[in-house]
Amino acid sequence: ETHERYWKWLIGDIDKIERSERITSSVLLGVLKNYGTRFSLNSIAKEMEIGSHVTIRGYLEVLENLFILRNVFPIDLKKGVESFKRMKKVYFIDPFLFHSFKMQLTKTEIKEEEMPKLVEGIVAEHLIRKFGKVLYYYQKKEIDFYLEDSGIEVKWQNKVDKMDFPAVQLQNKILVCKDQFEFYENEMILLPTCVFLLLV
Repeated sequence: ETHERYWKWLIGDIDKIERSERITSSVLLGVLKNYGTRFSLNSIAKEMEIGSHVTIRGYLEVLENLFILRNVFPIDLKKGVESFKRMKKVYFIDPFLFHSFKMQLTKTEIKEEEMPKLVEGIVAEHLIRKFGKVLYYYQKKEIDFYLEDSGIEVKWQNKVDKMDFPAVQLQNKILVCKDQFEFYENEMILLPTCVFLLLV
């Protein structure tokens, strides 16, 4: 009942601004399928059979304004700003919304293998609430989040080491993991997710 109530709340707001429930459902389904990974608007439009990438962009912006999603863009290192033309990543502002909309749209519950992406989304939301905006890094290799020459990589798995952080030149490197705590001098720090979120 709670899941259905949240869905009706969203669709009610979508209807008030004269947007399509069908397109909203398709966009959210596309987000669920590509959760936590880079994707192009064209790929979502094609996959979900929506006419234009412009439509996808508009609905993602609407869903962000309704406090459903967060759009995360890559950093343009030359200009020091976000690059809106490149692939984006999208996260729900709360894992409960991921669960609710997945139940509504696919009739399935969260699987264990989806937990790493959910944790990544939680880290993203904490960073956005703290700093107002977060970007991701992509220069041949991808790092989940980028803040002022600091890279933050989320690895929700039982065992990690410093080799799990992509080989890139950044001033600060933080590897957010399940429960390990280790400091590599002048290289990086491994922090349990719970500790990292408390510090943020």
